[in-house]
Amino acid sequence: MKKQLKLKLIAIALISILPTIGIACDRPFQKPFQLPESAKQEPWPVQIGLRTNIIRSNIPTVNRVVLVPDAATFLAAIQQWNLKGRWPILIEDNKYTPMFVQRFQPEEIVRLPSVKQQLPKGQKLQDLMQKSAAAAWNATDTPTLKAQWQQLGWEPPGIAIASENDPAKLAAVALAAGRGQPLVFMEGNFGKPNDTLNNEEWKTLQTAVKKAVESTGYFYSQLGDAIDTITIVRQLAVKYQSPEKPDEQLAVTDGLGRHLNGERWAAVGWIFGDEARSIYQTMCALFLEPQTAMLYDSYPKEGDWKEYEMNSAASKIKTLGFDVTVVEQPESSLKKWRSLASQPWTYDLILLNSKGYTNSFQVGDGDAPVADIPKLQFPAAIHAIHSWSAASPDDKNTVAGRWLENGAYAYVGSVNEPFLGAFIPPRIILDRLVRSAPFLIAVRQLESRPWKITTIGDPLMSIGKPKPRISPTQQPLSQTR
Repeated sequence: MKKQLKLKLIAIALISILPTIGIACDRPFQKPFQLPESAKQEPWPVQIGLRTNIIRSNIPTVNRVVLVPDAATFLAAIQQWNLKGRWPILIEDNKYTPMFVQRFQPEEIVRLPSVKQQLPKGQKLQDLMQKSAAAAWNATDTPTLKAQWQQLGWEPPGIAIASENDPAKLAAVALAAGRGQPLVFMEGNFGKPNDTLNNEEWKTLQTAVKKAVESTGYFYSQLGDAIDTITIVRQLAVKYQSPEKPDEQLAVTDGLGRHLNGERWAAVGWIFGDEARSIYQTMCALFLEPQTAMLYDSYPKEGDWKEYEMNSAASKIKTLGFDVTVVEQPESSLKKWRSLASQPWTYDLILLNSKGYTNSFQVGDGDAPVADIPKLQFPAAIHAIHSWSAASPDDKNTVAGRWLENGAYAYVGSVNEPFLGAFIPPRIILDRLVRSAPFLIAVRQLESRPWKITTIGDPLMSIGKPKPRISPTQQPLSQTR
């Protein structure tokens, strides 16, 4: 399905971790990153997607992948992003790197040797991370970055929150740089990914997140203003104890970004894990352009189940040029699923209608265990209508945990029994996606009270028609001293 990969391997020495910043943007323009007035009439989820697409339209993707061996070299490498071009940068491993490279199909792969420097700690590390993110916008630090955004007409659509002590922190730098959003730090213990926060811990987290957003100085309190998304890039509990029903768990990503009355002011995404995987997930969200989809429907065509049929969604996504596979009743069955899962999947987008528990899911006429989740040849974004699938996303013996382990870079699922109405029907999801709403926003109930659907990944990742890349010869890498 993909053309055979032909690669040119290059090694470039990065002698310093602090390359020269401030490459002039040589294109004459007047606020090219400003959202047109006509777009401001769209619903806020569409506006968010359109704002994100402005970056894709103004800053080309260079047809290369850069591979680095460690964190210090990653920060040195990302400082070569600028307003004339950007490209994927991965900490090389044997699992996620080959998946990304096979899917991205770069004209050039560059392997950088280690800069052989230790990262600083404390405030010096935070400053270095913020400078690295600012370099992508031809700025040197947070004040010059804000001034540059103002000159370009850019208003950040979200915020990336990191912890200097968390291995995923480099992914936050990439998200801040790639999406044009402030990078803010939030320290403290907010649980491990499979945990549940009690009421006191939950209130502490809410306060910390709101304080982080307020520190940016941008408007955030209403949907449709500047900050409409929050990406938490660090270890965090996936669940919190319901204030009304102590025995019930709600999704942290759905409870955050709300006022005390429950009204939403932001949509939240979450990335966690080690350096290699968290950066991989971020680069997938920034640079991959989905073109294939698997829509697997195990539901009967009767009652409320029929509202979740997949054919209407398939028709809509085909308008974006997708190659779509639909499996539905009576074809969907355990035998059919196992036949499909016997080979690694090459689908960019996977929508699954199922029922089940943390470690099994119904696929038509029977339950499939976690072992029946297919290997992924290419990275995938996944929406699973299924109870309990994301209750323990850091456990590879659960449904969400296995998909993430296998290479999913975005995952939507439930942390508890949500009831069917908690999920958006696929046809409505595709309506939103086709209109440019980002994936993790398109799949969410936007006006309901805090509930049980968690959203893992970059909340600004969108799906649309692929854009052309520029040749590496147009934006060469430089040796920096």
